[in-house]
Amino acid sequence: MQVATEVLYVNSEASIVTARETVKKIAESVGFDVYDQYRIATAVSELAENAVKYADGGTMEFRPVEKGLEIICKDSGRDMMQKNTGHGLGIGLKSIEHLMDEMIITTEAHGTRILTRKWLK
Repeated sequence: MQVATEVLYVNSEASIVTARETVKKIAESVGFDVYDQYRIATAVSELAENAVKYADGGTMEFRPVEKGLEIICKDSGRDMMQKNTGHGLGIGLKSIEHLMDEMIITTEAHGTRILTRKWLK
């Protein structure tokens, strides 16, 4: 079964919850066990909250890839990475690195892009 890429705009607490629920369903359909589903959902919650809190919102893209899931968080704010103090869920970007298998952060004048990936075991 092929799972489609989903793109959501996050700009409120409600949209953060929607992003978390959406990615959990996608992770389940890709084949992640319940523990990895919650790890992925926790990482998405933190990414989405950072976009809302520090950049007045952004987009979350959930892209199933061969043997895993790719998540891209983009915002148009400046320095989300540097402003992230870990006061959201209390985990910060460093812990997202531990929840996911890969993380690449690109910060430019027009915003921040964070790419994370989780691979099926």
